[in-house]
Amino acid sequence: MRTSSAALRGALSGSFDWRWVADVFSNGVRVIQDAPIINPMFNDDASSLVQGTGSCTITYQGDFGDSIAPAQIGDLLAPFGTQVAVSILVTAGDGFQERVPMGVYLLTETPSIVTTRFAFQGAIISKGDRIDLQLKDLFYGVQRDRFDAPSSAPDLSSVWKEVQRLTGLPVTRTVPDGVITTAVAYQEDKLQAVYDLATVLDATAALTADGTVTMRPNVWPAPVATLSYGDGGTLVDVGRAMANDNVYNKVVVRTNGADGTAILATAEVKSGPLRTTNSDGSLSPYRRVPYFYSSEYITTQAQAQQFANDYLPRVSRLRSVSVRLTELLNPLRDLGDVLTVNRLGESFTGRVVSIVRNGSGTQETTVVTNGS
Repeated sequence: MRTSSAALRGALSGSFDWRWVADVFSNGVRVIQDAPIINPMFNDDASSLVQGTGSCTITYQGDFGDSIAPAQIGDLLAPFGTQVAVSILVTAGDGFQERVPMGVYLLTETPSIVTTRFAFQGAIISKGDRIDLQLKDLFYGVQRDRFDAPSSAPDLSSVWKEVQRLTGLPVTRTVPDGVITTAVAYQEDKLQAVYDLATVLDATAALTADGTVTMRPNVWPAPVATLSYGDGGTLVDVGRAMANDNVYNKVVVRTNGADGTAILATAEVKSGPLRTTNSDGSLSPYRRVPYFYSSEYITTQAQAQQFANDYLPRVSRLRSVSVRLTELLNPLRDLGDVLTVNRLGESFTGRVVSIVRNGSGTQETTVVTNGS
C-alpha cells in the first residue's frame, strides 16, 4: 500500500473529491506542474515485465496564446526521454488536500495532437492544446537499453548493487540483500536480468510510485486492509473465476553445477485432490502437472532441492482462482497488497495482481487467493 497520512486514509473511507494531474520532466527538470488530466486509463499488472502502463489526455491553455504541442525532437511532450509523473489530488472537507503519486512514466507516444488557433489583429494565436499521451513505466527504458554483448556482474557481493547498476535508477531496499551465487552471462535483455536477480532474494522486481526500483517479496505479507459491503464499506462487486492453468502438483528444477554437471531436483504433492499418484501408484485424476524451473543462480543439488521444496506449496494451491473486485477508487492500493475480503456468506484473503483505474469513482482490483 502506498504511503499516506492517517487523515487521507480516513478521507478515502468517506466522502472525497479527486482529480488527476501530471508533472512533466525534461532532462530531469520539471517543465510543467499539475497539468490537468482527462480520460485517464492506467493499468498495473504484476504479470508483465513492464508493469505500469497508461494513457491520458493533457489540455493546455497558455496565458499568452502559446502552445506546447510537440513538433520535433526536443520539444515539450515529445516522446524522447520525457518523463511524466502522474498523481491524484484528493480533497475532502474544509481545506484538506493530499497528493498521492501514482507513478513515474516514460512518454512513449503522442498519438493525437490537436491545437486550436484563431486570428487576432493579424497574428495567429493558440487557443489551447489537447494532447493524447501513451505512457509506460521506467522499466520500459531499461528493457530497451539492451546489452551490447554478453556480460556478467562485475561484483557478486550484492544483488541490490547489481540491480542499481543495470537499471541506472535509485533503489528502495524492501528485502534483505544477498550475494549473487555465480557469475551469470547476461544475454540481451537488461530488464529480464533484473527480474532474474530478484529471484535470488525470493522476490519480484518492481517500481515504486516515485520511480525507484524495489522488490516485492514472493512470500505473502500480512493483510493491509479489509474490504466489505454495506455502511462504511468500499466493496461494490465481486466476480470470481477459476482455471487450472497455473495450478501444478510437481516442481522440477533443472540446472547445472559450477562444474557443468547436470542437477535435477523434484518435489510433488503426495495427497489430496492435487496428488500426482494414487495410493496404488497409478496416476491420479489430476495426473502429473509439473512446473519446470531453471536458474543459473542455482548451482548445487542442495539449493535445487530446497527451491523445489519451498516452491511446491506456492504453485500447488488455488492461486489461479482470480477474483475481480470492484471497489471505490483507492489511489493507495498497490500491486502485491494482501487484502481480506468479506462478502455475504464468505471471507477470503487475496493478493493484488492487477489494478485498472480510469476517471470514474471505482477501480477494478484483481486478486489471487491463497486457497483459503
